[in-house]
Amino acid sequence: MAEIANYCQPEGRKTLARLYNEVNKEIYGFGVNQLKVEIDGNIITFLVKHQRVTALKALEERYPVLKQVIDFALYHEFKLRFKKKLEQEANLKVESILRDYDPASLWGCTLVILE
Repeated sequence: MAEIANYCQPEGRKTLARLYNEVNKEIYGFGVNQLKVEIDGNIITFLVKHQRVTALKALEERYPVLKQVIDFALYHEFKLRFKKKLEQEANLKVESILRDYDPASLWGCTLVILE
């Protein structure tokens, strides 16, 4: 497995940002507006300004429970694909991925915990 130190330099962080954005495009059809990658020990933090998915916004008012279920499924799928990409393309061993998003501000945070 690759050392996390390999990704602490600007080029390494760009690689991690590219992988994040690729998965985001696969699932949502577009990239992110802003993306900052921080590394602290075995934790990689992705602080991201996302675009709002129009279809989910349309469901919010009349079908809030359905919208939550779809959000959960999309988050789960993102985490599965991102873990696979980090392990296969960045050669990192991922223990866990935690993810949250605030639709009011459009900010999201993804934490990757490495073994």
